[in-house]
Amino acid sequence: MFYFITSRQDRLTSAIELAQAQRLKIFDHLKQPAKIITLEYNHAHYEVEKKLDIEGRVVNLFQYFQQLPYQNTGDDQQIIDKILHQPGFTVKGNVAYQDDKERIKVVMNGDRLYYVDYLDRFGFTDRRDFYDQGCLSYTEFYEDRARMVTRQYYDGKGRVKLVYHYRGGENNVAVLTLIQLNDQGNMYQFDNEMGLRAHFLDRLLSESSHPVLINDRSDADFAAFRLMKTHVPCYQVFHSTYTADGDPDGKLFEVYEPLEKMLQDGQISGLISATKREAQDAARRFKTSASYGIPVTYLADEQLKKHIPFAKRRPGQLIAVARLTNVKRLDHIINAVILLHAKYPQVDLKIYGFDDSWDNYATSKSLKRLVKDCKAGDYVHFCGYRHDLTEVYETAQIEVLTSSYEGFAMALLEAQGHGCPVVSYDINYGPAEIVDDQVSGRLLPAGDPHALYVTLEELLTNPVKLKSYADHAQAAAAKFSFANVTKQWANFLDSEGIRE
Repeated sequence: MFYFITSRQDRLTSAIELAQAQRLKIFDHLKQPAKIITLEYNHAHYEVEKKLDIEGRVVNLFQYFQQLPYQNTGDDQQIIDKILHQPGFTVKGNVAYQDDKERIKVVMNGDRLYYVDYLDRFGFTDRRDFYDQGCLSYTEFYEDRARMVTRQYYDGKGRVKLVYHYRGGENNVAVLTLIQLNDQGNMYQFDNEMGLRAHFLDRLLSESSHPVLINDRSDADFAAFRLMKTHVPCYQVFHSTYTADGDPDGKLFEVYEPLEKMLQDGQISGLISATKREAQDAARRFKTSASYGIPVTYLADEQLKKHIPFAKRRPGQLIAVARLTNVKRLDHIINAVILLHAKYPQVDLKIYGFDDSWDNYATSKSLKRLVKDCKAGDYVHFCGYRHDLTEVYETAQIEVLTSSYEGFAMALLEAQGHGCPVVSYDINYGPAEIVDDQVSGRLLPAGDPHALYVTLEELLTNPVKLKSYADHAQAAAAKFSFANVTKQWANFLDSEGIRE
């Protein structure tokens, strides 16, 4: 059994989790059994798995131990009525009162019961019960400063299965100090979540036939791998660069500092990069011959064969598909568009991606302030996250990428697959392997805003060349067809001798 490991799958599904869902289809085609492992609790698991068409293919740490009998009907009213209607209480809406004081408060998530607060006579929350698909899943208990003291998870019979213990920390933030797990008649204790995760992986792998781990989220489990008692083939996937600046010889991200030794000790069996160039760099940097370049995604044949008329594309429409974070350097494209719009009023930019919370949304705020200060709000639009960008890619004239570095640049591949020409900085990694320079798009010197402006002006005023790029975009993307990517995974399995 092959297991693809990640932290969790959110409603705003990231490229990593989308890649895992596509990889399942490849392994199904190769007749290799595979599932996804998630290590964090996720209230959105039902809707996300349904959206990604991976129902029944996910093993979650908490669900594995809890075994809750989820109710997916969406009707929690009976549960809510039973909670609120207690002797001596008056119910108004989703709140129960005693002596005119709020004592029980129900909070919904859409049409499902999310959590219930139980308040003391002074109005402080004493405990909070969380529900998951109609089941009482866990309870948080609070002290007088509203800091959590314990969180306890229940099994399907309402028994306490797992307890997280907290103690007071700095700035009134509780610190996790102990985890207790009641498992198979034994009480296990862990100092942190990595210990729990190592135990979970050991348990799961002991029940599996020929298990192989493919790790997609190193920050979620690297420390756990070093605590595991079970040793199985384990491969680390680089979805982004392994250095902080994209330079193959630059400073490693802290999580990868133990990687060379883990390879030497056999805790990691090999590396998988999204591009051939990064695979070569990683082999040299981490001193391993087991380094493979396999694209993290593929395009369906029907997409590659789809005819998309160039006349459908809106003149002057530029798009950037990127979260609002510093590494994407979206200020480069915004500034270029501001200058272009002064000469060509039809130029319009739409940015698709969610606000990155890092540094308290500093980059997002800065970009939006730039647009406001330049009075560019009528033609520079922050469109947020969108799951399906088909119409966006098929009506834009150019997709622009200005990142400092990428692991693969999936947005460029999606754009090319929809016949959309691309203008991108030639960075590590991805653009040079996705875009056929001067054929399906343009590769520019990394971090050169002047070259970006000049190139965009050249293309926007030369529709014949732009149409030629559009006509060749899907052919460039065909390198990443289902058949081609599946073949690369098959070669990897054969080279490592890990086929079932």
